[in-house]
Amino acid sequence: KALGLSRRALAEQVSIDPRYLANIENSGDLPSVPVLYELARICKLPIERYFHPEAEPEGSEQRQRVGHKLKLCPEPYLPIIEGAIDGAIKIKE
Repeated sequence: KALGLSRRALAEQVSIDPRYLANIENSGDLPSVPVLYELARICKLPIERYFHPEAEPEGSEQRQRVGHKLKLCPEPYLPIIEGAIDGAIKIKE
């Protein structure tokens, strides 16, 4: 969703059936290593997280999700996000 891809479009990019992708998402089916690699690459996810979980960066799961979303955010929207973060920090102080 963060990349604006439908399930069908993502499945086509990975060369798999959309139903197989739905099973990975909804039923917890484990994809093959090549499919996992392509999904991570296309979705710009750090592949090492799946093969070396001990190397996970510090911070909560939510902080990691927000950090990943920031990497996907288009440059023109970053000042808006930065302003929201600045506002949240001031409220907390």
